[in-house]
Amino acid sequence: SSETKIDEILGELVSDEERDAKTSPTNENLYEYFINRVKENLHVVLCFSPVGEKFRTRSLKFPGLFSGCTMDWFMRWPKDALVEVSNHFLSTYKMDTPDDVKLSLIQSMGVIQDGVAETCIEYFNRYRRQTHVTPKSYLSFLAGFKLIYSEKYDEIKILASRMEPVCQSC
Repeated sequence: SSETKIDEILGELVSDEERDAKTSPTNENLYEYFINRVKENLHVVLCFSPVGEKFRTRSLKFPGLFSGCTMDWFMRWPKDALVEVSNHFLSTYKMDTPDDVKLSLIQSMGVIQDGVAETCIEYFNRYRRQTHVTPKSYLSFLAGFKLIYSEKYDEIKILASRMEPVCQSC
């Protein structure tokens, strides 16, 4: 029950509270000590994407949530960081290609994403409509590449196995 849980917490707090305060360790004093420690040490991180209508709706529905917090707006990733992320996800991915081609592909993924971010800026300047390229969209791009590569690789292997008897008779 919740009473036993509270008693357990209060029992664990006795030594901490005795060290930090000059009060006697009654349940009320221990509970107050616990609540104060939670208030001092509890940190909450909420992540919202600014894309779409949901962010605006949440900010209108819960103004206290947004007025009492610090917002970190993350800007676009540098090209080097994009290449590092693609290297992390693709370097161990098995591909039937020489290493230099794979390295070029890893570089190209970062360049492509950086180009998309540039195009979003140009689109805004031209049409005054905001579009976003997020880290999640980059990770989805990499995951999509891996998925399509696997599908196409399997299709080509099937087609090659069908061609094998024909090539042997030549």
